Parts: sequence; structure tokens; C-alpha cells
Amino acid sequence: MVMRLSEKDTLLYLKSKGHDIKRATLSKDKKAIRDEGQKRKFELAKYGLWDSHIQRIDQIELSISLAWENYNIEEDPYKKVKILSMITSMQPLLSNYLSASQAIIENDNDLRKIFTK
Repeated sequence: MVMRLSEKDTLLYLKSKGHDIKRATLSKDKKAIRDEGQKRKFELAKYGLWDSHIQRIDQIELSISLAWENYNIEEDPYKKVKILSMITSMQPLLSNYLSASQAIIENDNDLRKIFTK
């Protein structure tokens, strides 16, 4: 999942590493990994790690904002491309944090009441 391989490529990669599995097994294992990720998200809220989670989102958003400021003042095209690359690389991380936040809010009655007033 982290390597973002297609199903076919994943099966080939696993086979090359000595794990010859069927598509159904791969799907079941990926679902188990996703479910475990959801469980961890809810534990974030449950054990008071929500503030830390929100801080990370703020830090990523600040980094992106500062990168755009640097992009706008930079004159060297090569450096502009590097800055854009950095901004692009932060987007999936931010998206994952925001998705996790939404899932926690949707599945926690107390948080849902706070955010839907």
C-alpha cells in the first residue's frame, strides 16, 4: 500500500520475495491493514492525541504556505521546480491527516457534536 503498486505488480513483487499469494488473500490483507489504520485513528482521539494530530496538520499547512511564498519570490527556474516538488510531496501527507481527522470526527459522537453546531 505504501509503495502504491498495482494489484498485479504487488503480487509479482511479493512472489519475488518468496510470498506467492492469491488475489483474494492480498485483498483480505489490505483490508485488514486499512481496518487497523482506522482503529489507530480512533485511538488518537481516545487517548488525547488529538491536539498533537491537529498540530501536525497546522505544521504541514504552514510549511506549504511558506513554500509558496518562497516559490513566488524565487527567480531561478530550477529552484522553483524544486519548491513545487516539495509542495507536491507534502500534499498526500496533508490529505491523509485531514482524512484521519474527518474519520475521527464522524465516528466520535462528542466530537461530531462540537463540529456540527
